Amino acid sequence: MTARLHTLLAMFVILILCTTAATAFEPGTSGLLFLRLGVGERAAGMGEAYTAMADDATALYWNPAGLAALENTQLHLMHNEWMLSLRHEFIGIAHPTSLGTFAVGVTALNMDEMELREDTPSATPIGHFSAFDLAVHAGYGREIKSGVQAGAAMKMIYSRLYEENAKGLLFDLGIRYRGEIPGLTVAAAILNLGGKFSYVNEQFDAPRTIKLGGAYNLPFQPAEGELYLAYDLLLVSDSDSETDDALGESKAMNARHHIGAEYDFRGRAALRVGYKLGYDSQDLSVGAGIRWQNYRLDYAFLNVDNDLGNAHRFGMTLDF
Repeated sequence: MTARLHTLLAMFVILILCTTAATAFEPGTSGLLFLRLGVGERAAGMGEAYTAMADDATALYWNPAGLAALENTQLHLMHNEWMLSLRHEFIGIAHPTSLGTFAVGVTALNMDEMELREDTPSATPIGHFSAFDLAVHAGYGREIKSGVQAGAAMKMIYSRLYEENAKGLLFDLGIRYRGEIPGLTVAAAILNLGGKFSYVNEQFDAPRTIKLGGAYNLPFQPAEGELYLAYDLLLVSDSDSETDDALGESKAMNARHHIGAEYDFRGRAALRVGYKLGYDSQDLSVGAGIRWQNYRLDYAFLNVDNDLGNAHRFGMTLDF
């Protein structure tokens, strides 16, 4: 009873800190939105309902507490063909030790060059410009009590737009709990804590996000596999949907709902499906993966509406 009480108190404290911190941000003022593009194909295929599911190297992004679940050193590589000629890359490696699991990684977003024109319309551009975003991650997670995992991570951010750039530090906190109900995991995380960034004289905040998630794993005996069901509630400090605009300036955070499922066949192959609610341009996602020895290859397809183009995410995971 004491251990359970300590766990509930820890999660309550994190939730209070998340909620208190979030009120410092005005909706619709966030920049660095590349930080909201998730990493990993397994997560993408499950609709990014991954706060409680994260138990691999991509936990460095989703919930650093999940790093504590790793039993072997793991390398993850991802390439994401995103909409409108945007390319999104991630590489991360996590290494468990007797002191906990340490992880480092890099996330990058870049775009093709675009023509630069003056305010007056002309047939000939005066040059070209591009944009580039980079995050260098370092994280740590460990089991602090039986069934209770906690973690923290930091990100060094560099963002360039034409001839201007912004840089700074951000921090993530997370907790993950596997209790007495077999197969059930609950988790909470707050992402992108930090100060303001600026381009020239314009200041903006990173997209601070509060995540509450649950996942349930049950044997799927007829097909000799396992079924995972997951749900995430996200509270984000910026707006990207028509519904949010209608709420007005009085709201402090915007709610998003992520639902996902995965069927895993004997650890050799997996099928995934997910759905997002509360977004203007995102909804359905599907994915699949195969495993051979220490290698896992994964793919995810994300449907993007409003003629923005769909996203295809490819990746490989290697366990040492």
